[in-house]
Amino acid sequence: MKSPLDLDQLQTFISIADTGSFTRAAEEVHRTQSAVSMQMRRLEERLGKP
Repeated sequence: MKSPLDLDQLQTFISIADTGSFTRAAEEVHRTQSAVSMQMRRLEERLGKP
């Protein structure tokens, strides 16, 4: 059984959508840009999307 969605990943996704930028989203959620990229990679894997 797959684990539930991670709320931090969803918040980061929303920040990316709102700002239009991984870098600005990272600033908004107080993470590095590489951490944001990693979160999105994990969210994509969780959802089965490339």
